[in-house]
Amino acid sequence: MSKFLMTLMAALLASGFTTASQLDYPERDGRFLERDQEGWFWYEPVPEEPEPEDEVPAPKKPPEKEVETLAKPKAVEPAPSPSPAQQTQPAPPDAMSAEWFRANIKKYKDKAWENPTPENVSAFLYVQKMAMNRSAKFADVWKEVVTTDPVLDANSTAPTTTSGTLRMKAETKKARKELLGTVKEKVGLIFFYNSSQYSMEQARTLDAINELYGIDVLAVSTDGSPLPEGVLGEAVMDQGQSQVMGVKQVPATFIAFDDNTTRPIGVGMFARPLMEDRILMVAQMHGSISDEAYMATQNQLKKEDDLIGVIAPNAYANAEPETTDENGFIPPEQLMRIIRQELNK
Repeated sequence: MSKFLMTLMAALLASGFTTASQLDYPERDGRFLERDQEGWFWYEPVPEEPEPEDEVPAPKKPPEKEVETLAKPKAVEPAPSPSPAQQTQPAPPDAMSAEWFRANIKKYKDKAWENPTPENVSAFLYVQKMAMNRSAKFADVWKEVVTTDPVLDANSTAPTTTSGTLRMKAETKKARKELLGTVKEKVGLIFFYNSSQYSMEQARTLDAINELYGIDVLAVSTDGSPLPEGVLGEAVMDQGQSQVMGVKQVPATFIAFDDNTTRPIGVGMFARPLMEDRILMVAQMHGSISDEAYMATQNQLKKEDDLIGVIAPNAYANAEPETTDENGFIPPEQLMRIIRQELNK
C-alpha cells in the first residue's frame, strides 16, 4: 500500500478531531467552588418585571363616507376611453408564413372534420401538403448544410458507421488501460465499507482494479467487519476518518492524490468500467492527467466546440443595432457572418 495513503489518513485523524471533553463540557471561568453565586448556595434573584408601558391610544376612527341623498346624487365617473392600441386590431400574419400555418392549420382540420364537404376537406389537404413540402425542403437543406460543415457534422466528433465505432472502442479501451496503468503513481483509493453485501461486492470490484492496474486501495471498516478472504489485503478500523471526510453512507470510495487531497468518486455499488471512468475523470479535473490523455479514453474523436462561449461575447457588438428587435433577434445573414468571423479567429 502506498505510503501517501497511510500518511493522508493519519493527517485527517490528527487535524479533524477534538476530544470528548472539548465537545461535551465547554470551559467556564473559575473553578467550581469559586462560582457559588451561580446558584449552588442560594438561588439567584428573580429579575424584576418591567413596568407596563403607557397605554397606546386607540386609532382614530376613519371619517365616514359621504352618504348619497336625493338632494346630492353621487357623481358618475366617466368611463375610460379606449387607447389607440386597443382600437387598432393587430395585423394578421403573412400568408403561408410559419406563424400563419401554426395559427390556421388546426382550424382547417377542425372545420373539415366537423363539416366534411369537398371544399373543406380539399382546403385542409392543400394546406397540409404545403406544410409538408416546406418541411421536406427544410430537411434537404439541413442535410446539405450538415454534410458540408465540419462543425455541424456529427462524424467530426464520433464515427457513425459500425466499423468506425468498433475501431474507436478498441482504441479507447487500449488508451484507458494504458492511462490507468500510469496514473497509479499519482493516485490511490480509499474505500469505506461495512458488513453489507453491497460493500463486499464493491470491494471485489476495487480488488480487480488493483490487480489490473496496480492502483493502491486502502480499505477502512466502519463497523469492524473483515473483508472477504484474499480481497484488498488487510483493512484498517475507522478511527474518525469517515466523519472528517463526510461519509454518510457506505460503500463509499474516494480518490486520494499525492498532494494529500481527496475527492469522492462514488457512493454505492459501481461496475468496474464506470469506476475506471470516474477515476480518470476526477484525475483529469484535478490536473493529474492532461485533457488530451483523458479524451483519448473517451468514445470521441474530439471535444465538442463551445459555440456559445465563442460567439455570445461579441454577438451584439458585431450586429447592426437597427436590425435587431426587442428580443435580441439577429437576422440570419448577420448571425452567420458573426459566427464565421468568430470561428475563424
